[in-house]
Order: sequence, then structure tokens, then C-alpha cells
Amino acid sequence: MGRQRNNPKQDSWRDKLYPIFFEVADVNSHFEKRWAQLQTDCRQELNTAGSDLPPEARNEIIDRFMKGKAELESWFEEKLTDINNRYTPVPYNPIAYSYFTLDQPISDAEGLRQYLHFHRHGESLQVSEAKDAQGDIDAWDKISRTERDSRILAYGKGPIPPFQEDVVQRQLLQLVICYERERLKAEELAECFDRYCACGKENHDPDSLRKMRDRFEAELKTSMKPS
Repeated sequence: MGRQRNNPKQDSWRDKLYPIFFEVADVNSHFEKRWAQLQTDCRQELNTAGSDLPPEARNEIIDRFMKGKAELESWFEEKLTDINNRYTPVPYNPIAYSYFTLDQPISDAEGLRQYLHFHRHGESLQVSEAKDAQGDIDAWDKISRTERDSRILAYGKGPIPPFQEDVVQRQLLQLVICYERERLKAEELAECFDRYCACGKENHDPDSLRKMRDRFEAELKTSMKPS
């Protein structure tokens, strides 16, 4: 069962978010669930078939997965484009995506590099590159790790190691930060996650979400500021 709420104003947290949030959060939740199911189905098919699966049959399973992935991405893009068209100009907090190069167009490949780098290392790629230019060896190691991850994905060489964070929860938290009119309290954030998070939990712990938000915002605020 979901979270029990006794407050007659149990949905007052909705007033603290711009209307666009609810449509984007719905689409995001649907995407995350379908994406997880696609991966699960592919793994199950491969595991059931076993190691003696002929290359042709294995390729057929992978092709079905890639077709489903492409269809899902196309659906997702269409939904977001429609929402954006209906809500433009869109009110948002740019700090939610401060690790991206927002002041100029970037390619999909570069966007992926910036995404991977921030979620792997907790700082923007631009910050690490600035540190690397000053001879920071740790920064060089981070950049090298990102380049490796990028190539693994680009050439289909297998999955990359998972991030330490819960990617599904962080994605929703990012949307909350982006579209807040007023900051949600921890309990309100938990209620929001109970409704829109696709991580599988029915009840999200307010204190855990508060701590996750504190860590995430600290990373966002420093992601564009080399020390």
C-alpha cells in the first residue's frame, strides 16, 4: 500500500510545482518503466537460451531490443516536444542541468559525455577539463574513465558499470529541482516520489530523499566552479 496521509491538504505540494512538471514526470515515469522492461526481457531471453545460442538467434534477440529501444526513444522525444511546444516559454531552474553546456548547442555524443561524467564523478566535464589543463592527475583519470564509458556505449561493447547513485530517483529529483515554484519539504518530496518515481518503491523515506537532494544540489552548485 502507498503512503498513508492524514493531512487534509495532502496534495498541497502540487502547488509548489509548475504545471509542466506533472506532464513531464508522467512521461518520464512511463519511459523508465518501459526501458527497465525492455532490458529485463532481453536479459531473460538471452539467459533462457543459454550459452549454446547460435549467433543468428542471439543477434535476433539483440535486434528486437534495439528496435524497442529506438521506438521508445522516438515516443519519448515526441512527447517531450509536444509538452515543450504547449508550455513555451517554459519556467525552469537552470541549476538542475548546470553540468551541461547550456550556452551553446552540443551534439548528442557530447551531451552523453557530459551526462556520464557528471553522474560518474559528481562534477561537470568542463570543471574536470579545466583542472586537467592545470596538471591535475585525478581530473585526467576522471576524463579517461568518461571516454572509456562513452566508447563502450558508442560501439556497443557492453554495459558500463552502474553509477553509485539511483539513476531513476535522481532523474525525478532533477525534474523537481527544475520545475519547483517553491522548495518542497522532505515529506512533500516523498509524497511526490510515491506518485511519480519509477524505481519500484511504494513508500520513499523523506530523510533519505532529503540527504540525496543535499548531495545532489551540492554537486550541481559546484559543477561549473573549478576550485
